[in-house]
Amino acid sequence: MKKISAMNRKGKIAAVLLFQGLILAVMAVMLVHDGRSVQASIEDWKSYSITYDPVNGWFMDEQDFVWEKPITLIYGPYLALKKGTYRAEIEYSCSSDQTCYVRCERSRFDDAHLRGGEACLSRNQRTLQYDFEVTQDVEDFEFVVEYDGKGYLQVTDIEIVPSPLGAVRNICFVLALFLCLDVCFLLSDRIRKEREFLASLAGIALLASLPLFAPGIVNAGYDLKFHLMRIAGIARELRLGHVPVRLSSAWMEGYGYPVSVYYGDLLLYIPALMSLLGFSVTTAYKFYVFLINVGTAATACYGMHRICRDRRIALLASLAYCTASYRLWNIYIRAALGEFGATMFLPLIAAAVYGIYMDDAADRGRHRKNALLLAAGMSGVILTHTLSVDMTFFTLLFVCVALLKRTFRKEVISQYLLAVLATCGLCMYFIVPFLDYMASVPVKVSSAIDVRGGNTIQYCGISIAEYFTFDKSPGLVLLAVFFAAVVYCTKKRDQEMRWLTVGSGLAILATLSIFPWDYLARHSLFFALMAQIQFPYRYLCIVIVFLSLLLVFVMQRLRAGGVEIVRVERLVIAAGFIMTCFFTKEYLHPAEDRELIKPYSDAELDSYFVVVGEYLRAGVDLDTFPFLSPELFAEEMEEAEIVERRGSNMRLYCRALDEIEGGVVSIPMFYYKGYHVTDDEGNEYPIEDGDLKQITFSVPPGFEGYLNIEYREPWYWRAAEVVSLVSAIGLAAYLIRRKGVEAR
Repeated sequence: MKKISAMNRKGKIAAVLLFQGLILAVMAVMLVHDGRSVQASIEDWKSYSITYDPVNGWFMDEQDFVWEKPITLIYGPYLALKKGTYRAEIEYSCSSDQTCYVRCERSRFDDAHLRGGEACLSRNQRTLQYDFEVTQDVEDFEFVVEYDGKGYLQVTDIEIVPSPLGAVRNICFVLALFLCLDVCFLLSDRIRKEREFLASLAGIALLASLPLFAPGIVNAGYDLKFHLMRIAGIARELRLGHVPVRLSSAWMEGYGYPVSVYYGDLLLYIPALMSLLGFSVTTAYKFYVFLINVGTAATACYGMHRICRDRRIALLASLAYCTASYRLWNIYIRAALGEFGATMFLPLIAAAVYGIYMDDAADRGRHRKNALLLAAGMSGVILTHTLSVDMTFFTLLFVCVALLKRTFRKEVISQYLLAVLATCGLCMYFIVPFLDYMASVPVKVSSAIDVRGGNTIQYCGISIAEYFTFDKSPGLVLLAVFFAAVVYCTKKRDQEMRWLTVGSGLAILATLSIFPWDYLARHSLFFALMAQIQFPYRYLCIVIVFLSLLLVFVMQRLRAGGVEIVRVERLVIAAGFIMTCFFTKEYLHPAEDRELIKPYSDAELDSYFVVVGEYLRAGVDLDTFPFLSPELFAEEMEEAEIVERRGSNMRLYCRALDEIEGGVVSIPMFYYKGYHVTDDEGNEYPIEDGDLKQITFSVPPGFEGYLNIEYREPWYWRAAEVVSLVSAIGLAAYLIRRKGVEAR
């Protein structure tokens, strides 16, 4: 009977998979045979101010402009568009940045019909590809070009074409849904057994994600636009086949920016891939944040459970950690993608370090687990946020010094060494390029490092009053835990609680404006290095880890003392829920004005938004950007033109004068290590810095032919990637083997 039952189960699975495959196949066929078509000529557009010229197209010059405000230059052509995704391809020329957008002229609510925001017609470009979506059939579609009255604007062609991105997105969504249903079916017995636990984790993740259900993204003026551009830059390079991404050509309209060399972006490949598969920038970003919340709830619960071996307490600590005020502020107000991504891995590090010091010295299997868990946590931090690496390192150093006698035990040292080796192996593909650029490429971030104590950061510390607000604060629950622990330690001789309470207090002190950061940085190399974090309040990430651990120990002590902790649990849950709801209310209806943005495609993003330009070449200022040109500059050359360009790679045709010195060519790309200029015969031409640190090279006299500019990783970068890949495969194989041994 069991054999027959197993066969029936396999037959059902095969039938379900066949049915799912047929649905996906039908969707793919519909994608190939998309019947939408658009018929429109540039002559069909209209204007209140100018008339169409068959030679010059739609042309406006500031000498003809008499209005004081920007005007709608051309609009139309009032197309009937079916529901779906489209791309507008614009050919234009202008001497000052202008604006374009889509709308439905006779519709009351554009958002109900169209998804697509305002895009820039840059003076440094000649074409623009603008993606948008029609959410229902419309009869009066408009593509509008605005003129601000500065310089000239010439539009020679606008073409509206159907795009397959919407259908691709729908196929991916259905495929993901099928995969989730299949996994739930295959693991149905286990899910049924763990349904309460899984429901609790899901509830924590959803509670922390409440602000995501608001329309659009609130831009509070911090780093949101910068990180959205990072995602768009990764997507652009993935589309060009550059894996892993190092230097993104999407930045500064082609001048390039090596964000991925200096800033770990492993997790950002998720929203970047979603963008490639047709999801809007807003959807991809929100889904990424939701995944981080799910992951953080899981890692916090797992880490705390390894310490206390009690699921209820672990879930409670996970709730407090995920809904900590500073973490929510980091996500939804600061939009600090790197920092709140790194907080997902900190509980794993805390659990590993606790196990290293507290587990049985004779348990070798446990030692390996602790070391690999620490390596996984540190790797996650390294590959998401560089400054969090500094904070984590100094915190671990403090723990090692505070527990010096235990640290110098053989089993502790061996676990740390194994963790260091595993971390280096997993992160080698990022560490090697990062150190290489820091050592050999003069950029602003490396020149700004001051180990002599010149960084003054104390004024950025938090006041004591701010600890009781909803921004730069651990939150009501965790603060109450700290005060409860302080009271407990004054009455009980509990060494473990005292160490953790003191550690929490010191971490809190480091975030305050009264902590003498400036004095210590001037008189101590150690504190000068710590001061590189820019803002002391960043240490709140460490504070909420300590306080979440403290919550675990407080709950354990209460239970051991015979206290009925159900009421305490309910109080913590209620406080976490109320505070998160209150934060969501403040997020949606703030006291000050905050911009609500809903970017659909990367055409709506600002590629020049580099915050303070940490990774720009030293000597390039932000006020340099208005002088950037999309054209190459040639001196002593008969002819020089860009024939083809694909991201950071370019092909030129050059003909130099028959003079002794030869010619000089400057390319519209910033010069970073990795660029090479070669001719078709493989001869390489040395690169020098131009006036704006752009790629500049000399061409020999009488040269005529093609030159190739290519960004190539050094061989040792590629070797580091192989090391990381082998390390990841080896770790995965070990875990699978270990899981099989434990199952037997």
